[in-house]
Amino acid sequence: MKTNIIVLLMSALPYAPLAIVMENSAAVTADRISVFKVPLVCPAAPQIGCGSASKPILLDLEKQPGVLEAWLNRAGTRVAIVWKPESNAETRRKVATELKEDRATELDGKSREETVADFLSGKGWYRAADVDRLSEEEADIIAARLVRWMQAKTVLTKDTAEGLQRAFSDLLRKDLTGKGPDQKLKDVARQYLDQDQIKILEQAIQDEEAIENGEQPVPKEG
Repeated sequence: MKTNIIVLLMSALPYAPLAIVMENSAAVTADRISVFKVPLVCPAAPQIGCGSASKPILLDLEKQPGVLEAWLNRAGTRVAIVWKPESNAETRRKVATELKEDRATELDGKSREETVADFLSGKGWYRAADVDRLSEEEADIIAARLVRWMQAKTVLTKDTAEGLQRAFSDLLRKDLTGKGPDQKLKDVARQYLDQDQIKILEQAIQDEEAIENGEQPVPKEG
């Protein structure tokens, strides 16, 4: 098994997410990787992981003794930990125990092998510095949905709809990544909507908040 993992790692070298340039790739074998099932799917965009929820977890993991890197898969269902060469069983157990507090479950057997292989493929995995991309994608999804809800209730010109969606995306991206001032969606919408349309937007925002809180499902599109 170890030989196969090394071969797989070498074949994925140009794209692998691991910090291979920092160390000998042959040293990063399956026994240096632990994988966990995690509930970090984005409620508002269930096709991707939640950047804002996962970022503090990944940052905290990489502060733990023995942890070299921590990664989230795109779907928000798996976390992979790459251990430092000097990490021991006790250190790993402690980290695994702390992850359980975040409702994580360590994988073994076939599930572990499949997840490790997916991780070593180098595609669709994010460290803490990269999960903002998931948050930005989430922002775009929410913005588009809000505009569709508005269009179902009121008439918007093409220019208004496009401008509104851009404004929503920009605000939500800053909000979800913590890179902007606290600002309300309806405030940026006032340059595009009249007062009656703002009221419609307020209802749409309430519906969106209910989705994010798990109080109602994401509506099917199309």
